[in-house]
Amino acid sequence: MKLNFLSKLALGIGALLSFASCDLDDDVNNNYTPLVPDTAYGVIANASPNSGDLYFYADANLINNSALNFGSANGYYNFYTGDRVLTVKNDAGTTLATSNITLTAGQYFSAFAVNTFEDIELVTYQDSLEYPAANHAYVRFINLSPDSEGVTVTTTSQNFATGLEFKAATDFIDVTSGSHAFTFTDTATVETLFTTATYDLYPGSIYTIYTKGFVTPPTGSNDTFSTELLRNY
Repeated sequence: MKLNFLSKLALGIGALLSFASCDLDDDVNNNYTPLVPDTAYGVIANASPNSGDLYFYADANLINNSALNFGSANGYYNFYTGDRVLTVKNDAGTTLATSNITLTAGQYFSAFAVNTFEDIELVTYQDSLEYPAANHAYVRFINLSPDSEGVTVTTTSQNFATGLEFKAATDFIDVTSGSHAFTFTDTATVETLFTTATYDLYPGSIYTIYTKGFVTPPTGSNDTFSTELLRNY
């Protein structure tokens, strides 16, 4: 799934300022700086195989009105700053996992529901929206495949990660813009786990590619190892 989170234009300053202090909104301006003072910005994503539909909350406030199923993501949403409790619930309203986070003005982050449904948890990662060099992009890799060991990420010309463990993330890595296909292998066995389609990485853009699903799916699961591409900017 390729999402251009920050291309969403604001509905208007008046509309933005009408939201209550704990409400969340996904309208962000089309540049690298925050539109609203004292606001942080977050992506939410469901990378938990077999989890079904999930709903995310900040304190008592629902973030996503439409459920996120496995492999789905939305954002950026506006978050007021301070100490917040992120919660993920199922469609029956049962709390499945929580995570405490302290948000500061202008901060960007991504929150993922991860691990098997029986052991579901919330993990957050700080996003960076620094400008890439001319004719370059940034890409970050996160391994969210629960039964994977170390994962190596390469293209035909570059090694991006070696031994990337479950829930581990790389920094945002500089890459020449253009067409790239990424191969994910088991670091220990060198077995190819997945090769992406060819992605066009645009100059000045910032991306996250995360793994999901099982290297060895349990009986009854079709959630095999694969990846998702998120465009942070």
